[in-house]
Amino acid sequence: MSRIRNQWRKKFQSVSLTDYDSAEEDGEFVYLDEQQQDELISSLREENEIINKRYKVAFTTISLLQTPIFLFHPALYYDGADAGHFLTFSALTSFLVSAYVIHKTPVSPSEFAAVSPSIHIFGKQLTQQQLLIVLNAILSSLIAVLAFIKFSPLLGIDYLWFSPLGCLLSVLLVRGWMQEGDVDGLEKFRYKYKGA
Repeated sequence: MSRIRNQWRKKFQSVSLTDYDSAEEDGEFVYLDEQQQDELISSLREENEIINKRYKVAFTTISLLQTPIFLFHPALYYDGADAGHFLTFSALTSFLVSAYVIHKTPVSPSEFAAVSPSIHIFGKQLTQQQLLIVLNAILSSLIAVLAFIKFSPLLGIDYLWFSPLGCLLSVLLVRGWMQEGDVDGLEKFRYKYKGA
């Protein structure tokens, strides 16, 4: 949200958000006509899309860069034990789901509602993307708990089993930042400009 305020201040330096009331009383307040409102919202939307694409590319890359460690590091198989293979497969699945969630699922609530049908589970209405996030959280938590139980006390490379959970938490944090800068909420603040 602060990014939107800073953009507003940069475009219209004569108007301060803190002096809103006094400026309106003095008649000094600058009103934007519909075309100026459209230009401001479209420029903010374009800037927001560019920043969101950077976030998506960066965190998709971070999620996928961890997969070769689980594919090729011999210590993560733990002597061919079935639990080691299950944990490795689960960690790879969690990384891929986290990469999918950050890269492909929509961020803004309007896109979210338009794209995906809802599913009713335990009396709650969830979209398919929300269900995917919940299932990935359960999977990555299960990986961390099983790794802690099986390999306790944890030594060196054993801490990598917590990386799917860390990856998911960072993806959720970034999605929260991306939703915070959602420009679609500005549409409800439009007003009709009444000129002379």
